Amino acid sequence: MTKNIVIAVLLVVVALFLFTNPSYKGASVTIVHDTVYQQKTFTQFKKGKDIHSYIIKTDSVQIPVHDTIRILSDYTRKYAYSDTIRFDTNSVVYIQDTISQNKITGRSVGLNIAEKTIYVTKTIQPKDRTAIYFGFLGDLRQDNKQLGVGVGIAIKTAKKGIINANATTNGYSLGYYLKF
Repeated sequence: MTKNIVIAVLLVVVALFLFTNPSYKGASVTIVHDTVYQQKTFTQFKKGKDIHSYIIKTDSVQIPVHDTIRILSDYTRKYAYSDTIRFDTNSVVYIQDTISQNKITGRSVGLNIAEKTIYVTKTIQPKDRTAIYFGFLGDLRQDNKQLGVGVGIAIKTAKKGIINANATTNGYSLGYYLKF
């Protein structure tokens, strides 16, 4: 009669562990930092009428005498000026101006920017799950020299412990083991 009760209790415990879903409540976390450089290039062109210009006045200027043809050809000629501005080792701005008839007729701005992208990867290891072991066993009693056979169940818990219950023809045993 008691054997049947013990076996029924063990079967209920096994059924509870098999049909319930374990929940995740945290584990060890591994964080990996990775930096990726991404190359981006931008180019923007503006017409001369969209660029604001400033006139700087001076007190007196001595102009050497030139002939009219040279002055007119210099006035109508287009001049291109280029400049490079470095913000840091990864960011460069290229500026190119075109000037004709004392006005800026065009401006081109190019950007070469290398942006950093930092990826953070978190690796979460799940906790040890509950496991159930079922097996057969045999024992030998020292007092009456009887050999017994039976079944046993062991439940490995998530908290580093093992619960052990055995039923043999010689008797019953119940145990709890801890992992150090």
